[in-house]
Amino acid sequence: MAKMGRRKRSRLITAGMLREKHQQEEHGAPARPAPLPPDEVETAIVLDLDGLATRVRARRREMKWTQADVAGNGGPPAKVISEIERSRNPRPGAEVLDRLDAGLDWPPGTSATILRAEQAGELAAAR
Repeated sequence: MAKMGRRKRSRLITAGMLREKHQQEEHGAPARPAPLPPDEVETAIVLDLDGLATRVRARRREMKWTQADVAGNGGPPAKVISEIERSRNPRPGAEVLDRLDAGLDWPPGTSATILRAEQAGELAAAR
């Protein structure tokens, strides 16, 4: 099977989606979005990745630490910290959040609390 470039693959996917949409319209069925995979349906909690990124970066700068310093202090690897600070880690696990708390000298559970959007708003209001 020959290798296919991103553009061509994207065009084929888009063409397939459009074809499905037209077929549904022809048969009288309203076009509906594809169902979410089971793991996304179960977790309907909105995560505040940008809020966590901002707070982690601010704490690191407040303590005058590098990402490597946080990792050396018991936190996750510097690469993971970098991903969190750039909001590139869509679902940091519980172990990563626990290690992040330890590395930043935060009380246990602080990262998880910041990450949950509904409680992040309460924290901001309390300031």
